[in-house]
Amino acid sequence: MSRPNSRFIQKLTKSQVQRLEELRDHGGKKRIRQRAHAILLSFEEMTINELAKVFQCARNTVAGWFDRWEVEGIDGLDDKPRPGAPTKLDDQEQVRAIELLEQSPQSVTAALLALQEETGKTISSDTLKRLARKKDLVWKRMRKSLRSKRDPKKFATST
Repeated sequence: MSRPNSRFIQKLTKSQVQRLEELRDHGGKKRIRQRAHAILLSFEEMTINELAKVFQCARNTVAGWFDRWEVEGIDGLDDKPRPGAPTKLDDQEQVRAIELLEQSPQSVTAALLALQEETGKTISSDTLKRLARKKDLVWKRMRKSLRSKRDPKKFATST
């Protein structure tokens, strides 16, 4: 069984074309803009292989965009929700975790222990650091200074 030569999006109404052009130009996410553009180019008879080269993705990816378009229409352009575990801490506990981290910024383990005592929930240090980054806190390793161990006289004359 051979693969068909080309596959195009053949039927688009004027309102669909307008909506796709709007999404292509002003869509909220890059992927939505990309997929809307691919649908419009296919409507203008650009092949799947050409689209795969333009968007630098696999041929099957473009075909998947077309399949979702034919089934779901405009709603098929957005990503489907991905599965994942729910957060261990609710919003109030997350705020408290950041407060504890701000109280002792040099000791993540102290903040984790205090959080565990208060909430009874255990999270990893990576989770706490991720929370800190979401709250725009900068996480860097402290650099140890040897200033107290240097000889001021030698230091002043060596420069």
